[in-house]
Amino acid sequence: MIKYLFSLSLLLAVSTTCFSQVIFTYGSNAVDKGEFLKAFNKNPSTEPDPRKAMKEYLDLYIKFKLKVQAAKDAGLQNDDNFKLEGENFKRQLTENLVNEQANINQLVLEAFERSQQDLLISQIFIEVPLNSDTASAYANIQKAYAALKAGKDFVETAGAYSTDPAIQQNNGEIGYITVFSLPYKMETVVYGLKPGQFSAPYKSAIGYHIFKVNDARPAAGKRTIRQILLPLAAGATEAEKAQVAHKADSLYQLAQQGVAFEQLAMQNNLDAATNNNGMTEVGTGQYSPGFEQQVFSLKATGDISKPFTTSYGYHIIKLLDIIPVGKDSADVMTKAALQEKIIQDGRLNIAKEKLLDKWMTATGYKPAAYNEKAFLAYTDSLVNNRPVTKVAGITAATALFSFAKQTVTLTDWADFVQASRTSNSLLLGKNYKEALNQFTRSSCSQYYRNHIEDYNPSVKEQLAEFNDANLLFAIMDKQVWSNASADSAGLHKYYQAHAASYTWQPGVSALFVTAANKEQADEVAAKIKANPANWKAITESYGTQVYADSSRYEKEQLPGHQSLRLEKGFAGTPEKNEQDNSWSFIYITEVHPNSAPRSFDDARGLVINDYQQVVEEKWVETLRKKYPVKINEAAVASLK
Repeated sequence: MIKYLFSLSLLLAVSTTCFSQVIFTYGSNAVDKGEFLKAFNKNPSTEPDPRKAMKEYLDLYIKFKLKVQAAKDAGLQNDDNFKLEGENFKRQLTENLVNEQANINQLVLEAFERSQQDLLISQIFIEVPLNSDTASAYANIQKAYAALKAGKDFVETAGAYSTDPAIQQNNGEIGYITVFSLPYKMETVVYGLKPGQFSAPYKSAIGYHIFKVNDARPAAGKRTIRQILLPLAAGATEAEKAQVAHKADSLYQLAQQGVAFEQLAMQNNLDAATNNNGMTEVGTGQYSPGFEQQVFSLKATGDISKPFTTSYGYHIIKLLDIIPVGKDSADVMTKAALQEKIIQDGRLNIAKEKLLDKWMTATGYKPAAYNEKAFLAYTDSLVNNRPVTKVAGITAATALFSFAKQTVTLTDWADFVQASRTSNSLLLGKNYKEALNQFTRSSCSQYYRNHIEDYNPSVKEQLAEFNDANLLFAIMDKQVWSNASADSAGLHKYYQAHAASYTWQPGVSALFVTAANKEQADEVAAKIKANPANWKAITESYGTQVYADSSRYEKEQLPGHQSLRLEKGFAGTPEKNEQDNSWSFIYITEVHPNSAPRSFDDARGLVINDYQQVVEEKWVETLRKKYPVKINEAAVASLK
């Protein structure tokens, strides 16, 4: 066993030493085998010979390191925009990582599974007014629970114990709900039940509940409707009710006779709360059970309901669209929609709150020793806007707690109190110890995020890669791209020396026209065919609806997908563009059957690209002199 352990230790030591072997140095900097192989493996090569691929990448990586070092020596990392981009990227990485730690993927899967089923639920509810004693309500909910366990009817029990008057009228029935209809913890209780089962008492912010699942159905999805609402005033007389009912019936008859429902809604919809003349989207658990029942009873688009009443008045609804619930948990759009709702819904925050217990340990949280009585007096003075300098036994520099690399003092606490003293319920209720606990956990969360790379090596690597890429872009723009583009004399000189390389291959001169729709495209094409010389005036007369570009194209560069006859005056058939609803066509104004030299203006883009490579090569040579490169050939030969 001892011999085995010794061999294993030796193997690990040799492996570590080999991996840290220097591949090359540049100036006073070194790159070891581990760093190089990690970079190489992230950039797969199409070169079939692995030895050649490694050698080619070594040259590229050396140039990369030289350029990044030049950027650092130029101080580009101190640029405000560079810092801001790095901070934004870190924030995005951090949020993604925290979401992963909070198991957002599991929350998405859970929400998807719940979204497949709507539950018809009832409840017993005993209200607990804010800041009142809960003992009586707790005793009553326990009595109700005991009665249910003894076999008493749920409706009867709801009527006997519920304090909500509405439950007396609807027998406690809430209606159908689906995922996101209820607060997450409440939803979890309900979806943990099978039809016919009732829950144990559940304490919410407003009181005690016992839920029962009466029925389960496949998810109904959503419906888009347009409605006519004729409101009834509270306390309306029978005569007034009859008058509104008669008008609702008249409108329904007109709709049945073929009068456009949209027109009727525009003229008669009195619901100021709805937009688009009564058009709205209805999902399970959003509206009153009676209203939803009418909406979901319509089976086909275009169906119109008979007039029906709710507490708001008389409704007539028309079904415009049926939006089914997503059925594939792997569908990208379904997952994205659920994830967005999860973030907005607050259930992700519940999972993140649990992470804080781990972070308190990971960040090295340590409470400090201080005069608690003085702290409470100091806080009370802050909350009540009294002078804090008179509080003895504590100062602004007093430490409250610390993390690995940060000490939080009374000054930080004072900033928190001043920022939230008029809105924080804990501070307003003088629950200063709990408010401090809230502040401590919030500080831990912020500290963890600010130092995320200390706890997640992958984040540290990604930040370094992102910053290096930004530095590379900045230094290349400064030393190569902008320089080459602005060097008119150099560009012309390079063009003259390589003019033979810049030629037009056989092709055409043509107009490429894009219109907002097919009708416009056909219309413009006909006008240009009739008067091609006037193409600019024709297209400009349509304003922003039509765009035209005149250019020369080589045969292989012709836009569009259709085969074109290469003859002057030929117009292609308008094609619908994939990225939007616009339509485009090409009109040939000239045919070029032979190759021809490109002028400098025609070749400018190509010349700039080629000249930039020359400028870059010269610049890299100066960098090699500034940061001498030494390659460890033996280490390179050992790369696998």
